Amino acid sequence: MSASQTGKSEILNNIMGYFVHLDPCPILFIQPTEGLASAYSKERLAPMFRDSFVLKERISKVKTRDSDNTILSKSFPGGHLALIGANSPSGLASRPVRLLLMDEIDRYPLSSGTEGDPRALAEKRTSTFWNRLIVESSTPTIKGMSPIEKEYENGTQETWTWKCPNCEKWVVKIKLHQF
Repeated sequence: MSASQTGKSEILNNIMGYFVHLDPCPILFIQPTEGLASAYSKERLAPMFRDSFVLKERISKVKTRDSDNTILSKSFPGGHLALIGANSPSGLASRPVRLLLMDEIDRYPLSSGTEGDPRALAEKRTSTFWNRLIVESSTPTIKGMSPIEKEYENGTQETWTWKCPNCEKWVVKIKLHQF
């Protein structure tokens, strides 16, 4: 949980890049809608795959005739990446994944079609992996009703700190729980 435009999505990109490069596995990356997932793939992931030497050699450019690499689906040695919208019940139920990345969860619909909570549906996709990783990220919305606020309150509630160069005391730089 953090304020908007503070690098949360870049952290998710780096986690994804690590797994594509060093620990290949099935990955599911969820945005609030399929349209946002498509835009994210084109605007954020395509440049990352293009500009990173180690990722570029694992994920090829999108080709119209290559079904292994589309805007919403990328294959790489040892795994694959699927990008979906939280409003897509079929996308949430179609494949087992080890790495689940959920971005802007406060903007997810309450139900994915008639299937129920999209986050719960997605988390079920990880049940076959003992070493699964689930990452949820979002800017909080309405206090007391925010899904990311609830996750934060159930977590360690850590805050970023830095050491003052003058007095060497640890200082809270950003209070993540204040919004």
